[in-house]
Amino acid sequence: MNKYTNPQLLLAQADDFKLATQHEFLKQSGEGSIDSEVLKEWLKQDYLFAYEGGIKYTAALLSKINLSPSPSAIRPFPAFDLVPILGWSATNLLRETDWFLSVASQHGLEVFDDEPRERDMNKYGLLGEYSPVTRGYIDYLQVIGALGSIEEGMMVLWASEKIYNSAWIYAKTFSHLNNSSDETQKALIKFCDNWTTPEFTEFVERCENAMNKFDIELGSEVAERCEKAFKTILWYEQRFWPSVETK
Repeated sequence: MNKYTNPQLLLAQADDFKLATQHEFLKQSGEGSIDSEVLKEWLKQDYLFAYEGGIKYTAALLSKINLSPSPSAIRPFPAFDLVPILGWSATNLLRETDWFLSVASQHGLEVFDDEPRERDMNKYGLLGEYSPVTRGYIDYLQVIGALGSIEEGMMVLWASEKIYNSAWIYAKTFSHLNNSSDETQKALIKFCDNWTTPEFTEFVERCENAMNKFDIELGSEVAERCEKAFKTILWYEQRFWPSVETK
């Protein structure tokens, strides 16, 4: 059997992966030159995506896993591999969202102010505080969580985390240019450090290793659905970064 693997997928979609992980917003965030208002807006959307979409999504994936023991193992694959991964993901999302709102507040980047959130109706219309990309991305997670297979579900989780981790690793390559004492730039240093930790990188690798254990056959229907899911995540991730002028 010709096996479908994540590295093959990355190679086939290399150009789109680069667009999703080497955006101008990331470059300016790494070097400390990003505008504070742009950063605040992105933080808000990232928070909404992680808190509203990510936590529920991991719960949906957990519900897809058969926890009944087999004759040969008390906890066979995928339960043995995926339950710890998804448990860590949900716990980390809770910690992460609280943490980056706290860091933002410490450095004067109030993501949610005291005014009613309904004020954003004027900005986004019927979507309220959600940007169209954020709302669409969350809706896509809900569809995959409800109707997709566990293989598709893990592909979406791995792809989104792989892109996020790779993107901030790219941003951090510009951190040697961040010599400002500005509060926004101090916050950016903390964000870059947090989203490139060995623990997070290891989590992404664990997702990939688990994904590759599914033994998906090249050309199969499952492989085609997983590839479509990966391309969809690339599409959303490319558009999740705010538009900024090149410096």
